[in-house]
Amino acid sequence: MSEVDLKRFDTALRRGEVPGDLMAGLEDVDPSTVLTVMWAGRLSRRVDAFYQERLRPQGLKYSDYSVLLILRFSGAMSPKAINRYLAITSGGLTKSIQRLEKAELVSREPDPADGRGTLISLSKEGQRTVTRMFQEDMKAHEALLRDISADAREHIAASLRNLLEAYEG
Repeated sequence: MSEVDLKRFDTALRRGEVPGDLMAGLEDVDPSTVLTVMWAGRLSRRVDAFYQERLRPQGLKYSDYSVLLILRFSGAMSPKAINRYLAITSGGLTKSIQRLEKAELVSREPDPADGRGTLISLSKEGQRTVTRMFQEDMKAHEALLRDISADAREHIAASLRNLLEAYEG
């Protein structure tokens, strides 16, 4: 696709229209489905880029930050429980936990309920770090969303929740 085609394509999408050539062969598909999937994918990539930029100076990845956040809100958890919520590969989770351990943000301890299991928990530094980062991130998101009314943001949040529920089943 040339730059001109991409501009036409992007302009149509921003108007809430799906270019006809994209819908070719999809006559039985609602164009709103195409728009929803395309916008959700694009938004996901933008949010990833936002976090990559913010986390790079700390030497963290978004998966690391996600582990820190889930531990902040849930307390100590087994890697299996963390993985059920975050839905990342077990290898990816292992690498995240190793990075966080090396940075002294989390620790592993035996699971008292399961002698073979392990619990991952935040260190005091991990608690301070994730709390500070979360506060800074939410302020940055507030700044990005400042021109969207509170009512519209509530509607967006509800729609995104519905979309996530559809994909999570």
